[in-house]
Amino acid sequence: MRDHLKFLLIALLQCCLSLAPAHGSVRSEYEVKAAFLFNFTRFVTWSHAENSAEPLEICIVGTDPFKELLDPIRGRLSQGRELQLRYPEINSDLSGCDVLYISESQSKNLNLLFDAARQQGILTVSDLPEFVRKGGMVGYVKQGNVIRFEINLKAASDAGLTINSRLLELAVRVLRLSLIHI
Repeated sequence: MRDHLKFLLIALLQCCLSLAPAHGSVRSEYEVKAAFLFNFTRFVTWSHAENSAEPLEICIVGTDPFKELLDPIRGRLSQGRELQLRYPEINSDLSGCDVLYISESQSKNLNLLFDAARQQGILTVSDLPEFVRKGGMVGYVKQGNVIRFEINLKAASDAGLTINSRLLELAVRVLRLSLIHI
């Protein structure tokens, strides 16, 4: 009897979810990615972050797919540091950025962005295809309707970043060797 009720509940939930409007699924995808982005800041240690009183700056380069979804994290604390958002131009100085989200519109500038991130100790995050294989540090991947992430541990280490083992355990894939650069 219990299994029967469990099956009914699951079927009802699936039915309700399939009735959601199509545009709602796009928004919920970026809500999940925004939540992940915030949580990444909690499980990464920056070697250059000597002063924990300085803000932790999340920079979005290129077209912003999050829109207002990141606004609620502005001012929140992560590792005792206040989160700030910034939207630099590709050719501007990225100093001060701790996390750099690279949007699809910047796919042709990956090598430039990876070099700057490595030199300045910036965590790179994106949902570009094969992002971690190309040298990015954290890449969103979609498995069915579920958003997951991969980590390029070598790229993070080369930038002086330490990723907590709990975050590594949650990753769908962890790359530990140097890979192709585009």
